[in-house]
Amino acid sequence: MTLHTLPRDPDTQDSPFLRPATGLFRSRRTRLPDEVNLKSCGLLHPRAAAVHARTLRELDPVEVLTYPVLQPAYAALAERLGTTPDSLVLTAGSDPGLGLLTRAFPSATRIVMHHPNYDGWSKFARIAGCALDPVPADPATGRFVLDDLLPRLRQGPPGFVVVTQPHSLTGQVHDAERLAELAKAVGAHGSLLVVDTAYLAFTDGGEDLVRAVTGQRHVVRVNSFSKCYGLSGARIGVIVAHPATARHLFDIDPESPVSAIAVALLRASLRRHEVFEEIWAEVRGLRERFAARVEEELPGWRSRAGGGNFVTWDLPGPDQADSAAAFLHDHGFVVRNLSGAPGLPAALRIAVADGPTVDRVVGLLATWRGGYGS
Repeated sequence: MTLHTLPRDPDTQDSPFLRPATGLFRSRRTRLPDEVNLKSCGLLHPRAAAVHARTLRELDPVEVLTYPVLQPAYAALAERLGTTPDSLVLTAGSDPGLGLLTRAFPSATRIVMHHPNYDGWSKFARIAGCALDPVPADPATGRFVLDDLLPRLRQGPPGFVVVTQPHSLTGQVHDAERLAELAKAVGAHGSLLVVDTAYLAFTDGGEDLVRAVTGQRHVVRVNSFSKCYGLSGARIGVIVAHPATARHLFDIDPESPVSAIAVALLRASLRRHEVFEEIWAEVRGLRERFAARVEEELPGWRSRAGGGNFVTWDLPGPDQADSAAAFLHDHGFVVRNLSGAPGLPAALRIAVADGPTVDRVVGLLATWRGGYGS
């Protein structure tokens, strides 16, 4: 998300209903003709598009004319996630889910998390008046260590402890046993562990990595369907929690803002789950081949082992990252330049869409290398 500062309005700055604000978080997304967004890591796969096109063609107008009926979706999701419907809270994407958590637990004044991370957390920390308590990667390895979160947590009062599984910028996957140990320690501290699993479908055996902690009283799982089912535009996600926690969340937000159209798309995706399983397996294979082919074409680029639908490369310098990102942008591909983030002095993240797209990006990078002279 690109951050922009909005100008202050001198006519309202003294209003008692307003407080000083930066205006940083307004989205100004644009889409150019034929542009391919490999920055946001949505599931840009033709088979996923075909599933959604069929659902929209067959959509009953009643789904538009009436408020959504959520119980069938809860039942299908509970079966898929191995839990019960009373453990689930549907949200209009993961961002409203994160915002709901910060509103539901106002006594949590800190968010302890690895940094860098999903920048939505900074937005909700500001809204909720929480302090972000960032924990950097291990300087020797560049990897995030779950054990590093605990000393920081114990330095202050209860709060949120956030783990992205896999990590949304580097793709790093955390061990199930270590995650279970962290969950136990977070609970003993009186804090809440939030596990963001937006990219978990692209991790081989991913559900096994979070099964032991899901549903515990002091653990909440937040799962967007933007990545796994390609529903970025539909805006739908789910919170998985202990039933008592789920009831508390419904007390805070009793009428879900999820649209009936988004629910219909989700239910159709769940019915065609085997198609998406095949897509995820294909993306996992493409990810490894993509990483290897780019490294072959571009000496000095080193991919990070990851479990998302993207590859993150460390580059020799930020000038190369800037040049490569600009070159790809000029040829219709938007990618994520991570250079300058803590622990990522020079890095690019590029989503894996499908085979032809990977081929085009590899070919462009080979051309860029010739022009760049590296």
